[in-house]
Amino acid sequence: MERRDFLSNMGITLAIVCTGGLAACGGKGDDPQPDPPGNPPGGGNARLTVNLGNQLTTVGSSLISGGVVLIRLAAANVPASFSAVTSTCTHQGCTLSGVNGGIIECASACGHGSKFNSDGTVNTGPATAALTKYSIEISGNTLTVK
Repeated sequence: MERRDFLSNMGITLAIVCTGGLAACGGKGDDPQPDPPGNPPGGGNARLTVNLGNQLTTVGSSLISGGVVLIRLAAANVPASFSAVTSTCTHQGCTLSGVNGGIIECASACGHGSKFNSDGTVNTGPATAALTKYSIEISGNTLTVK
């Protein structure tokens, strides 16, 4: 095999390795804002996993993690007691800043003050589109957002 063929083949191999597993190409280790605790390790289709034994234990509590805003709406540990929506504002793509009185706020510099109801519908613009809703599964004390 000639050298340029070898290098060409190596480039293809490296590209496959990098697209197949981000850990081999830096991944979260190079991310200036790595995912906070609560995100599931490894793949799967879970966006967020929460231990209800020590997280979101009171009605009205919330968290923003792993691209999800998760709010406890009621006391029971059943899916209907929670709301899970994307943490990306539909106005200009900013990360939503928090939850205040059940209202999800975008108070970041580019957010222009949009607010959303706990179900993701627009409460106050300039955003005009609702947040994407995610499904919730609960097994024992483990809540999984998908």
